[in-house]
Parts: sequence; structure tokens; C-alpha cells
Amino acid sequence: MKFRTVAKKTFSAAMVGTMVLSLAACGGNGGSGDSGSDSDSGNDSKSESSSDGVTLKFQQWWGAELPEGYLDEIVENYEKETGVKVELLTAPWADTKTAITAGATNNTIADIISVDGAWLSEFVDMGILADVEAAGFDSSLASDVWEVDGTKYVIPVNNFAYPMYVNMDILEEAGVAEIPTNWTELTDACKKITEAGHSAFALNLGTTNANGIQNVFGGTGWASGIKLKDDNGEYKTEGNEDLAELAELFKQMYDDGSLYPGMSTLEESEMTSNFAAGNCAFTLASAATMSQFTDVNFEAVTVPSRDGFTGEKGICYASWAVGISEASENKEEAAKFVNYLLGGLDGKDGSVAAGLAATMSAFPNSTVAEPDYSDAPEQFQSFYELYKEGYVINEYIGLPNASDVMTSMTNDLVLYLEGDLECDAMLKNWQGYLDEAGK
Repeated sequence: MKFRTVAKKTFSAAMVGTMVLSLAACGGNGGSGDSGSDSDSGNDSKSESSSDGVTLKFQQWWGAELPEGYLDEIVENYEKETGVKVELLTAPWADTKTAITAGATNNTIADIISVDGAWLSEFVDMGILADVEAAGFDSSLASDVWEVDGTKYVIPVNNFAYPMYVNMDILEEAGVAEIPTNWTELTDACKKITEAGHSAFALNLGTTNANGIQNVFGGTGWASGIKLKDDNGEYKTEGNEDLAELAELFKQMYDDGSLYPGMSTLEESEMTSNFAAGNCAFTLASAATMSQFTDVNFEAVTVPSRDGFTGEKGICYASWAVGISEASENKEEAAKFVNYLLGGLDGKDGSVAAGLAATMSAFPNSTVAEPDYSDAPEQFQSFYELYKEGYVINEYIGLPNASDVMTSMTNDLVLYLEGDLECDAMLKNWQGYLDEAGK
């Protein structure tokens, strides 16, 4: 099974003035947004007739993270404009996958389902997802569509990008005059910061949620065009000299004492909290976490590139994304609602996507959305400009058994950094994990 994301190479022309994003919560936890909607995923999801037309069911975690009532208002407005009722089935992110797979098993699956990138391959294998273009989704409304074997299955609505955060006070105290832009500048800055008595770079390699291998390690590589896959879209880590160079960068920082203490048990939430508390100079985290850094003098920038790199920067991301259930009896109406989320009724008004993006501190995947970030922190607005110059990438989206693979890769990376595993052996191990996952 081959997976790829169909993304515009750069967020220019169509995206520059047309994105409607609100990059504030890449799957973060928020207050309940259920607002009285039926959150029992066991309800029969077959679309029913209402007085005005069709009723669609939408299984998602968004309502639990948006301000209370926000998502309800979107679907209420849609019903007023179209006569189609959208019933929200809201559960926390951690419970949404279980609700969807249970619904697929007992034929109660919702018409529209929110999909995490780590679930994509499994859902396709289970026959849960429909071809969204065949259902009627207008792909011109999306800058990024998730495919498996050439079929479009899932559409991101909000993208949550991962900048590098920089504590400017620590840099000043350490005598680092400029934010690093390449690896040599980064390692030199980290040495000065460490010598000044501060922690330099936070790398989360805890395995309760083993996403540091993706967001921090992978995010650093993607900013320099370093990839897990070859030009044919196949995972190729064994003998990958670029990946070896990336690993050596982190090994140098580890040997220099520049990595935040306790990396092997550090989880993403702890890493973010430590940056918010002013305990480290550099970290990679979702732009949605920026609101936590009110007590820190910080900047948000793209990740430094390896020396001499002049290409476009890849930016690690996660998404709020939706698919249409293969079991839905109203795929065409479901596709119309997804079109509405991205482009409005006429395909030109991206206000829904824009509002979601602004509300969640995300960036829109809509090609017609025009987000208003005037109330966002200056750092967010400046990073948005950098974001539009690059392209989003996450090579773990669509990987079968992604969580298990990332956990195994993380364990090997810890052994390598601590000197208990050679780099070539680590990359060979990674190849084995990835090959096995694809079978």
C-alpha cells in the first residue's frame, strides 16, 4: 500500500491570500463542545429524513476542543441554508477512533468522520473510508488531500504546524546574538547556552506518546529536505546518508550536553510546559500551544536547515481532517457538507474554514479561506508568513501501525544517542520496522 499527501509545493498564490486558518490547537484538550448533541457513537448512523431533507451524522473530537457551541452553530447555519441537518457525535480525541471502529463493526458508523493521520491506513484496510472525489468532494478547495494507492480518502480542514520556539532571554544571557538559521549556528548556540548554565534544546523521546521522533527529529530533517522516503515514495532509511547526518546532529548535541535532561522519558506536554516555564532555549511544538507562553520572551521560527541548504523548507504538521464513510447512504450530501467546511456553499466563501483556523490557532487547508489573525500574538502572525513560504509534510501520516513503529524507532534513537547502538544499525532497524508495517 502506497500513501502520499497531495499538497501544493508552496503555500503561495492560492494560499497566501486565501488561507483561512487558526493554528491554535493541534488536537489540544479543551472544554466540552457537545452542547447537547448526541455523543453516543452507538446511534444508528444511517441518514434519516428530516422535515427539510437529509440528516447526516458527524463523528468528531472537534466539538470537545472548540469553544462550547461553536461547532453546533456551524451545523445549525448549514441546516438553515440547505435544509440538511448535521447531527454531531462528539467524543474526546482518545475515544473517537474507538467510536468509529465500533460503528464500522456494528453498522452504526457516522456519515462523516474525523480522521487522525495515524488511523488512515487502518481505516482504508478496514473499508471504512469512501473515495471522497467519487462522492463529490471538490479537490480544488483543498491544498492537501490524503491518498492511499492513488485514491483520495481524507481532507484536512485545519493544519497545525510545528515551529521552533526560541527563548530570547536565554539567548541574550548566553551571548547568542542571532537566532540560528543553520545547523552549525544551532550547535554553536547550544554550546554557549549550556556553558551559561541553561538547558538548550528539548527533544522528547518518551514513549507514552512517541511523537518526538516525528515532530522534533523528523521536523528538523524535513526543514532540510531530509526524508524517510525515496523518490518513489517508498520508505528508505537503511543506508540513507541524509538521515545519518540528521542523527549525527542530535548525537553531537547530546554529547555536548545540549539536550534537555531526561529526554528518554520526556513527553510532548512536559516539553511544552518546560519551555513555557522558561527552562530551555529551543523546542519544536505545535503553534497551537503558543498561547501558553505568556510569561516567556520568545520567537517562533522555522527550523534551522543544514549548512548550505537552499530549498523550500518542509514544515511538520498534524491536522483536523475528515473522511466520508463507505457505509453512508448519503455520500453525495456528506461531500457537500465537506465542501461547505472548506469553501462555503459557492466554493468561494472560506469563512467556515477561516473561522475554525483562527479559533484554534491553526492554518487552513482551504484554498479560498482568508483567515484574520489580527488578534493573534505577533509571533503567530510572523510564523504564518514563514509557513506560507514552505510546504507541510509528515511522512508518518498513513503509515500502518504508526504508533508502534514510532515507539520502536524512538527506543533505537535513545540507544544511539547514548552510545549503545551504531547509526548504521539503527537505520537498518528502522527499515525493518517500516517494511514490516507495510505488509
